[in-house]
Amino acid sequence: MKKSIDYYLKAIKKFIRFSLIYGVSRSIVKAAGRIRKNFPNFLFIPSNKIKKDIALVGAGQFAFSTICFFIRKKLGNVFLVCYDREYKNALTLAKFYNFKKVAKTFDELLNDKSINYCYIVSNHASHSQYAEKLINNGVVTYIEKPMSVNENQFYSLLKKYKESKTKIFSGYNRPFSKAIIRLKNTVFSLTNDVKAKCSFSVNYFVCGHKLPENHWYRNPKEGTRICGNMGHWIDLSIHMLAWRNLPEFIYVNIAYSNAEEPDDNLTVMMTTSKNDLFIITLTSRTEPFEGIDETINFQFSNIIAKIDDFRKIKIWQEDKLYKKKYWPKDVGHEKAVMQPFNKSGFQRNIDEVFLSTKLMLFIKDMVLERKRYAEFNVCEEIEDVYNHTGYKLNIEANETDNPRP
Repeated sequence: MKKSIDYYLKAIKKFIRFSLIYGVSRSIVKAAGRIRKNFPNFLFIPSNKIKKDIALVGAGQFAFSTICFFIRKKLGNVFLVCYDREYKNALTLAKFYNFKKVAKTFDELLNDKSINYCYIVSNHASHSQYAEKLINNGVVTYIEKPMSVNENQFYSLLKKYKESKTKIFSGYNRPFSKAIIRLKNTVFSLTNDVKAKCSFSVNYFVCGHKLPENHWYRNPKEGTRICGNMGHWIDLSIHMLAWRNLPEFIYVNIAYSNAEEPDDNLTVMMTTSKNDLFIITLTSRTEPFEGIDETINFQFSNIIAKIDDFRKIKIWQEDKLYKKKYWPKDVGHEKAVMQPFNKSGFQRNIDEVFLSTKLMLFIKDMVLERKRYAEFNVCEEIEDVYNHTGYKLNIEANETDNPRP
């Protein structure tokens, strides 16, 4: 069907807006990932002198416009092989980024002994299974969120990780954003005694993409939008709590705007036995023209902060005011993607991510059952992981908290 003039005008307007947010080169790559025409990448000069040892499983838009973009930007032409169930997606990705080859099956990729690193960017329900096979082969594995979509997958992955000793990394990127790192440094300027006595108040308001009812993100077998989207802010909440120390209990309340669509247009409120308050509102009443938009309001001790879509931050600490704008917009993708190669920089404690995954799956199950309230006992959940897998999370909760009033 012939597209209208209005369609092209909106496309041009969107490209201009995205260029002002992300920069021209990233916006070109984002557009190319949507168009998926079989044309070469004119942004990067191919080179055959660099060792090619990176593989990709999944060749969708995120792999195209984010994972490969930042790897190519920081490391050069290091791509060896990619695989996707949709072979045409793999072909267009391979041509654009000059991959050495395209695998027709996952086993073909897995049998390539030249692979040292692999990024898993496939459908959510497949992440754990692919990761287990890769780490069993000793391949350093980066698992885009979520790591798992149910507890059986999660326990199986942890068992394999414990046995293999192979490094794995997670794609939760918000903790790597410049705004969150700046906020973390402000909190860490407080003494441990002060931090121990204080509680967090954090409010996330997220305008997400408007998805059709039958979109694969919303499939319970794929973990619903809780694993597909809300896991980001559940993980960020656990990351913030670890700046102080974890509470023994997290009390979860959920408000559904529509019980027929429980994983969309909802609010998840988490209070804790250390009097913390985290509120996550995910709404998608309309498609955000500039992509996902996030506002974070934060209070802890004498610190008040506001993050506006990871494009700017304000931090008030008594009479001090810090303001900073970020261009291009920095949600932390670059630092997160580069974790396997950033030996001296910030890397997440993977056990922190394991715990946030456990909490995410707990909340996902609540949503599928339409529950409105449940208690997540952090100490018991850590013990549960050990009982099922023999793996001890290197993260502790305070067992001397006050009980729920």
